[in-house]
Amino acid sequence: MKFFQLLLSLFLAIVLCTMPLIKAQEIPPIPTAAPTPPNGEAGAPAGPDGPPTAPTTIQSPEVSTIYPNYAGK
Repeated sequence: MKFFQLLLSLFLAIVLCTMPLIKAQEIPPIPTAAPTPPNGEAGAPAGPDGPPTAPTTIQSPEVSTIYPNYAGK
């Protein structure tokens, strides 16, 4: 009788431990939508405007950096 109880308890332990694993394999994957391209869908609004443009920088005249040879040679 004790041997039968041991076998029954082992069987129940195995069944209880493996049932979640068996159930987890039966779950279908969740369907997801196709990914959106990085620049958005065709015809979608472009989003907020960018920063305002700054006035152009005034270009300074080129200055020569060539100095005479002070060593005299």
